[in-house]
Amino acid sequence: MKTIKVIILLLFLSALLWIFYCIITLPDLSGLGNKTRKPSISVLDDDRKIMGSSGDVYAGSTNFKDISDNLIKAVIHIEDKRFYEHFGLDFKGIVRAIFYNIQEVRYAQGASTITQQLSKLIFLDSKKTLSRKMRELIIALYLEYKFTKEDILTMYLNRAYFGSGLYGVKAASRRYFSNSPKKLNLAESAILAGTLKAPSKLSFLVNKDLNIKRAKLIISLLFKENIISETEKNLANKDLDSLLLKSKNLEQVKARYFIDWIYTQTPDEILKSKKDLLIKSTLNSRIQKIVNEVVESKLESKNKNIQVAVIVMNYDGAVKAMKGGKDWNFSKFNRATQSKRQVGSIFKTYVYLAALNKGTSINQTMLDTPIVSQDWSPKNFGNKYEGRISIERAFAKSSNVVAVKLSDMVGRDLIIEEVRKLGVTSKIPNELSMPLGVAAMSLLEVVGSYVPICGKGRPIIPYGIEEINLRNGDNYWKRLKPERKKIISYNVNNNMKRLLRKVVTQGTGKQLSKLPFTVLGKTGTTQNNRDAWFIGCSKGYVIGVWNGRDDDKSMKNIFGSTLPLTIYKSIAERI
Repeated sequence: MKTIKVIILLLFLSALLWIFYCIITLPDLSGLGNKTRKPSISVLDDDRKIMGSSGDVYAGSTNFKDISDNLIKAVIHIEDKRFYEHFGLDFKGIVRAIFYNIQEVRYAQGASTITQQLSKLIFLDSKKTLSRKMRELIIALYLEYKFTKEDILTMYLNRAYFGSGLYGVKAASRRYFSNSPKKLNLAESAILAGTLKAPSKLSFLVNKDLNIKRAKLIISLLFKENIISETEKNLANKDLDSLLLKSKNLEQVKARYFIDWIYTQTPDEILKSKKDLLIKSTLNSRIQKIVNEVVESKLESKNKNIQVAVIVMNYDGAVKAMKGGKDWNFSKFNRATQSKRQVGSIFKTYVYLAALNKGTSINQTMLDTPIVSQDWSPKNFGNKYEGRISIERAFAKSSNVVAVKLSDMVGRDLIIEEVRKLGVTSKIPNELSMPLGVAAMSLLEVVGSYVPICGKGRPIIPYGIEEINLRNGDNYWKRLKPERKKIISYNVNNNMKRLLRKVVTQGTGKQLSKLPFTVLGKTGTTQNNRDAWFIGCSKGYVIGVWNGRDDDKSMKNIFGSTLPLTIYKSIAERI
């Protein structure tokens, strides 16, 4: 008996010591209410609509009187019905949850009060330990002693996570409904209250159907508890249906590849400032939506291993749309900017540009006949040759042998120099096969290099950021627009456009000849169909399309003149 008493005493002392340890290791309460978070970066399109955000979006605090009664009713009822009755710990709720979980044979219901949830939000890490639960309880009791119920609820709503990187009711109201917390109606309030259970899963931007379903459940519970009338219930459900329909019609355009690229383009010194930023980008949502829809429809019936990259750029170098793969959720690798693939006949444009700059006429003739050499014997596609043909015809039909002969005439060093002037920084191998496109480049580089050729002869640096502002509206950084010197003379520029036009009217891009607008273009296919390209210029846009496989294996029956050209055609027609 004496031994049992000693054991009980030791257990009691151990419990006291443990509680004392939990108290002395509590976080510093002097900074109560401070909000610590990662700075947010929001990317806006060229119409200043938010396309995506990283970090924690926090729009500041709001007072209790500036929060809608609808939201307060909904949050209290769904999160903590006895909020105004308990002192931070709800014993009835705990007993009810225990019995319910036993009945369900699983963890189906929790009993954390709003005060306990606030203590988690302000002070504690996410590790679920017994010591953490004890500290959470101690802090909850302290909060109840120190603050009024209104203060606690206000602090909770100002810090709660509402999904999609949104912290606090002010940021969530503004982002989801373009509204202030004070003006939230019952339907909007039910949506926000419903999000709190599982913010990442139930965010109104992530899963609208599931979010609305939970909001309707909350409305139904409020009605059953006589908190709202039947008229209010019916009106709220009607508003929820309307919000769902409206949000689907205005569904955010998916531009994750572009947004990821923008983050990499943001100057390091700006990111290190740890300020909340609004980045106004060059993205055009309408064009991006077209690109998304076309890619989805054209690749739906294709081999699942065939990948895609698309860039739409205007003649200033502004990227208006970007697709870096079939599905960002499946693969975040951006094939438009990060991948470097052999360009094939796309490179011939540079060869002919160098030749014209050296004085070659597009009417000059050359022999389109096999090259016999011990070192290397390039062949035309399909072993088809036309004998003596003009430079113009050779470019249109994408003759390999003429491109190689022109390269020998002009000199490979001069061609590489020309490519550098166009803004290409990738390594260009100075070897016999160079004019046939053995160099590997990114789609972004290739499209950017075609801008001065299709435009007015001035080189550009592709860009996606117009300006960066602080979230409070102050301007932080703005892109300068220097006037660059022409690198292609007027006559050479016109002749290059003529060559690119012939590709469409009489050559490998002939499928585009009946379009109701003028297209300049060039197809490209690499050895064994590993890569297929089409670069097309029209109406002030250069649109580049690449198709290939990530494993660099051959694609069956896909050439620059097939799938890439078809994707280009559908995008250009709709733009």
